[in-house]
Amino acid sequence: MKIELTNKEGKLLDKAFEIGVLIKAFFGFFEILGGIFLTISGEKIINNFVIFITQQEIINDPNDIIANYLIRLSEDFSFGTQIFAVSYLLFHGIVNIFLAVVLLKDKLWAYPLAIELFCAFLAYQIYKYFHSFSPILLFLIIFDLFVVLIIWLEYKRHRKRIAKKLMSLNI
Repeated sequence: MKIELTNKEGKLLDKAFEIGVLIKAFFGFFEILGGIFLTISGEKIINNFVIFITQQEIINDPNDIIANYLIRLSEDFSFGTQIFAVSYLLFHGIVNIFLAVVLLKDKLWAYPLAIELFCAFLAYQIYKYFHSFSPILLFLIIFDLFVVLIIWLEYKRHRKRIAKKLMSLNI
């Protein structure tokens, strides 16, 4: 299957690529902040924070699905879970920011690396989704699939431009 893009579609793909990669970097920044916050705070602070943000909703509706889900999550937050969460958030955040920077600098080697790493993270997210059925995780999976697709399309276009340039130089 061969996909040929018009100039207008190519510019739209370029914008989608830039925005998608910038969003990944933005998420990466907040993942790092979240990892630092989890490192500094203990599980009691997390439990208290969740109770603070959900108490008004629970008072209004004791059966609120989201508030009760967040409370259950915070109750199950053990030290081992905290270590894993900190490690995952820091690693994932650093990888997202690193890949965003090298992709936006148009480094050819970064495209396949980004696709492989994002697919590895996707595999883990899909695994976690089938254990939690979290709508937020499903949204992140769909977004990450979209980002992988636009990185792949941009990589194909990038390689094609390089090949044309080399052909014009008769190399």
